[in-house]
Amino acid sequence: MKPAPRFLVSGFLALFVAALSFQALGDGDCRRPGTPLEAKALAEKAAAHLAEVGLGKAFSDFMTPQSGFMPYDLYVFVFDGEGRMWVNGRFPGLIGSNITEARDSTGRNYLLEAMRRAERDGAAWVEYQWYNPCSGRPMAKSSHIVRAGGFFIGVGAYGRLSV
Repeated sequence: MKPAPRFLVSGFLALFVAALSFQALGDGDCRRPGTPLEAKALAEKAAAHLAEVGLGKAFSDFMTPQSGFMPYDLYVFVFDGEGRMWVNGRFPGLIGSNITEARDSTGRNYLLEAMRRAERDGAAWVEYQWYNPCSGRPMAKSSHIVRAGGFFIGVGAYGRLSV
């Protein structure tokens, strides 16, 4: 058996370990990675879609590969103010998990920090390591988090720093 990657051994985060056990959903177009600007635009598009069609339809659309919310390696994830994951377009097994437990190798709770900034400012960028559904490897990821009523909508680009 291969040893776990160093950042997992150092206690990277419980959600990351969970994500590794789930198959990515959908066949995103993996010919090129999405960019941070595309991630930001998709997060804003998802927030507008949520406001327009409501929770049920929007959440369903965010989970449907053909709906336009999973281009390239980008996908929408949604969590509430308590940190509960409601949508994860590529890792549906994480739905119901709590992002307040997500910590990087230094113990920093990066998603909770981003949620607080987005709550205050309407949106925030956060950088961390996460499992890329196209490459099958953990990579640097920059996610744009947008406050949408009582929810926070995120979309991240892999291998790039935020804008």
